[in-house]
Amino acid sequence: MEKTGRVIRMPITKRNGMQIATIEYDTPEADLCSIKSTDSRSGCASCGGGCHGCGGGSKDGLLVVQGNVVDALNVSGKDLWIGNKVGVFISEKAARFQGLCAVGIPLVLSAGAFTAIFLRTQSEGLALAGIAAGLAVGAAIAFGINRILKERALPQIITVYE
Repeated sequence: MEKTGRVIRMPITKRNGMQIATIEYDTPEADLCSIKSTDSRSGCASCGGGCHGCGGGSKDGLLVVQGNVVDALNVSGKDLWIGNKVGVFISEKAARFQGLCAVGIPLVLSAGAFTAIFLRTQSEGLALAGIAAGLAVGAAIAFGINRILKERALPQIITVYE
């Protein structure tokens, strides 16, 4: 899936010569908000007044949406500057891998820790502590994988428009 956006922060050049830039997609905020309302008292001008999900750009909303700003790896071979319009691509495989790391690993480890501890001790308190430990270990593993494979899992800038 390819989306277009603009470079909003100067690229970071990595040791291997690749650039990582911060991109803001051209997707309107109204399309990003996931919770809609018919309440006309909302003051959210950018979402048409019916969105309580993004909080109108403030940090007070129910869900603060920042899905239109991403870091992307420049594989286009062209230098980037603030304001460049670019085409960003992320494969379904990479998106699934990111979801698996962020949610799947901690979830599986917490369920496994709960089950193993409860079967051994028959103590609900210890089993609940096992959930917390499983989540912590899973999060640490996910952050480690992200740190090691970050450049491979990032969306890629494949086109720089003139």
